[in-house]
Amino acid sequence: MRILDENTVTAALDYAGAIEALRTALTSDFDPADDATRLSAPLSRGEFLFMPAEIGAYAAVKVLTVTPDNPAAGHPRIQGSCLLLDSRTHRTLAILDGPAITNLRTPAVSLAGVSDALTARFPDGVRMTVFGAGVQGLLHVHAARAVVPVKEATVVVRSAGRGADFLRGLADLGIPGAEVVGTDDSGADSADLTAALAASDLVVTATSAAEPLFDDAAIRDDAVVIAMGSHSPEARELPAALLGRSTVIVESRHTALDECGDVVLAIADGALTIEDTVTFKEVVTSGGAVLAGDRPVVFKTSGMSWEDLVVSTAVYEKAS
Repeated sequence: MRILDENTVTAALDYAGAIEALRTALTSDFDPADDATRLSAPLSRGEFLFMPAEIGAYAAVKVLTVTPDNPAAGHPRIQGSCLLLDSRTHRTLAILDGPAITNLRTPAVSLAGVSDALTARFPDGVRMTVFGAGVQGLLHVHAARAVVPVKEATVVVRSAGRGADFLRGLADLGIPGAEVVGTDDSGADSADLTAALAASDLVVTATSAAEPLFDDAAIRDDAVVIAMGSHSPEARELPAALLGRSTVIVESRHTALDECGDVVLAIADGALTIEDTVTFKEVVTSGGAVLAGDRPVVFKTSGMSWEDLVVSTAVYEKAS
């Protein structure tokens, strides 16, 4: 059995490799609609999350803890490990650092789902707007660079100065960046935000917001939007009207109905039906042919167990 720590995980596989591994898995007989259900269990100071999956020669379960009070004490909110097994004998092959797998998998999934749209619409590169100055926001910039050049990026924050670390990260990549505050004194979209979205080819929402972050009209018809912050059927980052006029990609329809408030609430508002959506697998196997060329593309993700298995397998094979 191997133990693959954070440094080993990040050295073994980059975003291009993770994106390729995910897309390759979707061209096989595997269908995310058959993925095992994620489970949770309460803890006195948080909760356990259990994510089991099996594809081909491998099986895995990622076990994470979510501890809301940890950041105030200087510890990560999410911790855990991924256990990789031989699917025939169930022999343990490796234990991988859970947060490292999550930080690799999450942006890779986002970009694997929209890579066909980005390369078709913006082959010369994209201008990005990212909502949220946390870890996932900047990691999505890294992952986007594995698909198309990133010309510039704007980070949207609730108060001035909160994007400083994000901007330093952009500078390290040699990408011009700017910070804008999302709302004005009245709570409406700020003029700076409206201007940033009007110039944006790729928009990423990586927040804990429960209500839409911007007005539907701010998104161009050729824009690509990745909404990955909400994981609850009661919370959304995008307005229903945007999903109603977009091609909406979901990881699987059952996951979207169980966990994705952006989809669930748009359906409740009458802007969308689940039959209107296209799946991650349908996009990949069609080479993007299912994406309408005259509408925005929205990819709503919440994460699925099979994605952790695919990325963990790729890391294990590269590290071996």
